[in-house]
Amino acid sequence: MRDSDIRHALIARLASKYGSEPDTHIRHELGLCAGRTRVDVAVINGHISGFEIKSDEDKLSRLGMQAELYSRVLDRAALVTTDRYLDQASKMIPSWWGMWLAVPGKRAARLRNVRRGSRNPSPNPFAVAQLLWRDEAMALLRERGNHVGLSKAPRWFVWERLAQTLELHELQEEVRRVLRAREGWPTRL
Repeated sequence: MRDSDIRHALIARLASKYGSEPDTHIRHELGLCAGRTRVDVAVINGHISGFEIKSDEDKLSRLGMQAELYSRVLDRAALVTTDRYLDQASKMIPSWWGMWLAVPGKRAARLRNVRRGSRNPSPNPFAVAQLLWRDEAMALLRERGNHVGLSKAPRWFVWERLAQTLELHELQEEVRRVLRAREGWPTRL
């Protein structure tokens, strides 16, 4: 089964579940950790959920690194894969990740929930802050009066200040709010 078959089934399922919710955004290829990796499909609403697709055409060589980076940022994560990789991949991802099995159907791939995921137990505040563009992070700091000395500072320092000055839950809420309101992204699916 190809990536496009699985992606189509995943988007259809997510659109069916969240399509009527105006504050939910579904995005392809959400960059994490300053572009070190990209989530295949992300759902941004009261959580940031990421879905990593591993089709029959893929290899698992990057999955360990992807799982580590996703685990720094995402509230929830799930692997969507085929029978080919189900057993091997389940040993490579954290226990809080969900797993979905993609199986061929008559007209399109079908998805079956194999392992229910849970909330990420230990996101990294700095990695969460990196989801914001520099100007978005500066605006949050300005709102709180924590922007002094950063007007010309590189984005890394801005993210660091944001991660240090906001409690993790508040940072996550603000990042989700900003991402949902962000303009200049590709059109919503």
